[in-house]
Amino acid sequence: MSCQNGFVRITVRMSVWNSSGKYWIPMFNVLEDSCNITLAHPKYVKAIRGKKTDKKDAKWIADLFKHDLVAGSFMPPHAIRQLRDLIRYRFKRTNIMSSEKNHLQNRLTVSNIQLGHVVSDTFGKSSMNIIEKLLKNPLNTTFDIEPFIHGSIKTKLPELELAIDGLITPEKAVI
Repeated sequence: MSCQNGFVRITVRMSVWNSSGKYWIPMFNVLEDSCNITLAHPKYVKAIRGKKTDKKDAKWIADLFKHDLVAGSFMPPHAIRQLRDLIRYRFKRTNIMSSEKNHLQNRLTVSNIQLGHVVSDTFGKSSMNIIEKLLKNPLNTTFDIEPFIHGSIKTKLPELELAIDGLITPEKAVI
């Protein structure tokens, strides 16, 4: 907050920033309420080739801004940015979960464990109980599966026993 106080104390009302990378975001969050900040896309404020320094770049961007040649990038309000961050995070977590499920399904298929052919949801309660039992002792596929299944799937007991008659190596059980 001392940076914000410093900006207010010296009466900075307008500021232009090159929005490359993510280094500007924390400062933007602090100063957005007290200062009019224009975010400049690096493509449009690129300086002339030569010996570039931060001071020369800052002067160049300030000159462009002074002559109204900098088109500001859209920056949504803080609440919308927070919502976007949450949605992006949820999307990323969903993709990771889907990827892991696909990986497990692939491992089961390679090991000739065909639960997906018998049950409607390979990741349902009964299937996951069976998979966990198989992973605890991958070399034993001849166990009694009845205690691990629930509900209407009990009618498919013979098909389930055939579906788990595969070979999971201990290495694949770890992966």
